[in-house]
Amino acid sequence: MEKRTLRITLTLILLTSIGCNSNENSRVAELATQQLKRQADQNRRMSELQQEVASGSRELVEADANARQEMVTLQREMQTERNEIGHQRDQLEAERREIVDSRNRDPIIAAAITRVAFVVVSLLPLLICWLLLQQKVEPADKYEITELLLEDLDSAEPRLMPSATSKPDKRRLTDLPHSPDTPPTEEEN
Repeated sequence: MEKRTLRITLTLILLTSIGCNSNENSRVAELATQQLKRQADQNRRMSELQQEVASGSRELVEADANARQEMVTLQREMQTERNEIGHQRDQLEAERREIVDSRNRDPIIAAAITRVAFVVVSLLPLLICWLLLQQKVEPADKYEITELLLEDLDSAEPRLMPSATSKPDKRRLTDLPHSPDTPPTEEEN
């Protein structure tokens, strides 16, 4: 801008100093006018160029701002994805540890169950014996035993003593000529 005013001022000074000769003055005036027109045209072009540069700069700044905004958005998305991937990795690691613990724990539990079952099976006969020993068995009365034996002797199919028809060479108590309290003699055998 300063150059332009300096040129205009110089042109005006030149025109005023040469003003003595009319032919020359008109020629100088014409040159000055042409120079002023060229200067004005150059100034106008410079102004347009500066406006275009300013417009381009504004567009560049806007494009840069948009690019930065997109970059910030992409970085946020990437950070979110990284956090999600990290969280998923932590979950996978926890599941892996749980599986490893389960693989280590399951054989121990199976062995413990086997041992407990073995102990229970081993103690079961002892428990049955203990229960049998704890039951009260009252001895049978002489009267009840006598009744049972007499019923067996009189029955057609005795339960306690074999029948006479099954083994004829053996004698039954009823076949004996003497009483059961006296021992048999050799002749009777």
